[in-house]
Amino acid sequence: MNNDRMQKLAELQEKLSYVFRDATLLSTALTHRSYVNENPQSGGEDNERLEFLGDAVLGLCVSDLLMKKHPDFDEGTLSKIRSALVNEKPLADLALQLGLGDCLLLGRGEEHSGGRAKESLLANALEAVIAAIYLDSSFSKTKTLLRRLMKPMMKDEAIAAQSPDYKTALQELCQKKYKTAPIYTLLAESGPEHEKIFEMEVVIGDDIRKIGCGRSKKEAQKQAAQKAWESLHRENGA
Repeated sequence: MNNDRMQKLAELQEKLSYVFRDATLLSTALTHRSYVNENPQSGGEDNERLEFLGDAVLGLCVSDLLMKKHPDFDEGTLSKIRSALVNEKPLADLALQLGLGDCLLLGRGEEHSGGRAKESLLANALEAVIAAIYLDSSFSKTKTLLRRLMKPMMKDEAIAAQSPDYKTALQELCQKKYKTAPIYTLLAESGPEHEKIFEMEVVIGDDIRKIGCGRSKKEAQKQAAQKAWESLHRENGA
């Protein structure tokens, strides 16, 4: 491992706030198969096995964190939120923030085709790094690190923004917590026929009333449901 790579990996460990006992694990996590194929003399291993393990470790950590953060959510709602958190785009965004792209070992073809910025490569590399941390330490330490790294993504507002199905999430929450269903009412519609604006109200029990607007009743209901969803979580200190 040359000095430049050692420096990059040291900077990454500083961003992670985690120092590897076995730095080879981290290097492997950031080695794409295209590099190994083009440099068989290196004797190195690509990150695909670590990616496989990291996917499972990430899913378990996020599941555990979500269950503790939202004890009132049912399995369906938890699954939707987990899927939103561990899909390619948010993982790639987090990988970019950590600078994983600069640390990747890539073959010439991947390098020239912009591999360092590809969401799929970045997300896979992050999963591999998670597996490397798990193998180098423990599940508990990995979960603590992920809780810190993913804290902005797990805020109620961020989760709501990532979930496209606010009406279903709100209905499940209301049935679970209040034993009632949200009631939607059309308050007004305005504008010419081809550019109508709809105003919908959602009511939950005697306390929650939120209004949403949109170019269709469905869009207005969705906006109202999101506002109610967020309001319920703020009131319950979620």
